[in-house]
Amino acid sequence: MHTTWAHPMSRLTGWLDSAAARIRSRTAAPADDWTLWRMACTGHAQSAQQLVRTLTPPAYGLALQLLRRSEDAEDAVQDAFLRLWRSHPSDTHGATLSTYFNTIVINRCRSRWTSQREDATDPETLAELHDAQQTREMDEHPVAHTAGFGSADSGGALARGLARLPVRQRMAVVMWAYADAGVPDIARALDVDPNAAHQLLHRAKKALRLHLEGASP
Repeated sequence: MHTTWAHPMSRLTGWLDSAAARIRSRTAAPADDWTLWRMACTGHAQSAQQLVRTLTPPAYGLALQLLRRSEDAEDAVQDAFLRLWRSHPSDTHGATLSTYFNTIVINRCRSRWTSQREDATDPETLAELHDAQQTREMDEHPVAHTAGFGSADSGGALARGLARLPVRQRMAVVMWAYADAGVPDIARALDVDPNAAHQLLHRAKKALRLHLEGASP
């Protein structure tokens, strides 16, 4: 992103706000989305194509932030679409289609972590291993992991800060920024109560703010 922030605190706020605004501007109203989905499920190709165009950019951004590899992110989104077409209205819990789809994407990301760490059966151990791997990769290949975030000064610092967050904190803040998800949506996706989701999001924003302040010259 090429936006210039006036001070470190506004870097985080500006990026997150603009990301959320982009999602809101290109996501159709919930009823329209679900109508398109029902038509797509009956074989209406144009409806399916429109949903793919609408849902893919934010979902890919979400998956890329969680998996850090473009190939893995693309696979997760493709798998999520296959599952979306097989979904049932009772699965939605009243969510908008975009939020529901991004929840599927997050679950596919979780599955990829598990498959890559078959010997790590404990979720906390799995999260620690994944975070440690991402930190090593960020240190060894900083340029590759900051692609798509604008300048090295602002976007790079933000990318490194996101990569160093604990997995569930990263999920919470990326869902909020990329998927326009509120606390109830985050709670459902992470299978935690709303208060825990609120705390995860709060801690993630605070950690990113401190990281950006420390990265500033």
